Amino acid sequence: MKKPHFILLLLACCLSHSMLWAQGKGAKPKPYGNTATAKSSQWWIGVRGGMNVSSATARQSYSVFSYTRAADQGFDEKKYQAFTLPGLQFGFSVSYEFLTGLSANILPAYASYRFAYDNSFRWYDSSNPQINVATSYHVESRLQYIELPFTIKYELMRSKFKPYIQGGAYYGFLTDGLKKVTTTSIDQASGSDTEINETKLSVGIKDRTKKANYGLIGGAGFTYNIGNARLGLEVNYRYGLQNPDNGGMKYIDNQLVSGVYDIPDDYQLNHLELSLQVIIPLKFITSQDYVPL
Repeated sequence: MKKPHFILLLLACCLSHSMLWAQGKGAKPKPYGNTATAKSSQWWIGVRGGMNVSSATARQSYSVFSYTRAADQGFDEKKYQAFTLPGLQFGFSVSYEFLTGLSANILPAYASYRFAYDNSFRWYDSSNPQINVATSYHVESRLQYIELPFTIKYELMRSKFKPYIQGGAYYGFLTDGLKKVTTTSIDQASGSDTEINETKLSVGIKDRTKKANYGLIGGAGFTYNIGNARLGLEVNYRYGLQNPDNGGMKYIDNQLVSGVYDIPDDYQLNHLELSLQVIIPLKFITSQDYVPL
């Protein structure tokens, strides 16, 4: 670098440092805008992450078998486990507070959801029902999405501690899907519950799941001011509006259909999530104390 250029660069750096020092110590920059809306508006960005639990509810049940005896009907019904398996989500937030305490929020995130159900079948000697073999299946599914929730948030208090409520909608893009099946067989022919074997199977279900998912979201939380930043805790409930299963692929995979007799139901998927967040303002400074606008 030529010496004159170096000197100019050095002077520019020193001047910038002096202006920043003056702004922090004594200068009072002009407020952003001159209307009531501009004075109360603010942009916030942040990072967020936490855990979730999911619940699947069958809308239409499917089975490999069709029973000829009424007494056997319902034996193979899937028993879904509600809000038991933890998943996770993490992402960031962009918020625009267009009126004091009222903001529009976009919350892009990666989310992984897990849910499970149990199923069982029994084979027995028609002449002696005591001679039978019962096979149980524990089926766990994991779906991963890139999601774009949009919410409107209203703060209930204007202090360092700010509780709020919010509501909106979300849209997700499937990135991966996996189903794990654990099979346990019990031989009851001898009059005792003797476990024959236990096997495990993992099958990708990305192509058997719809590429997009959407629903409604509602929740509540709070933020607490720490300097110019805000630390917050938030609880949201997501209500799915679409059946995630790709109906045209129900009977395609022989590993699931003929191997473990699993046909996915049409179902609704809901989630309860807990998130921590840290957000900072983008519009400030209005005083020598560095108070966000």
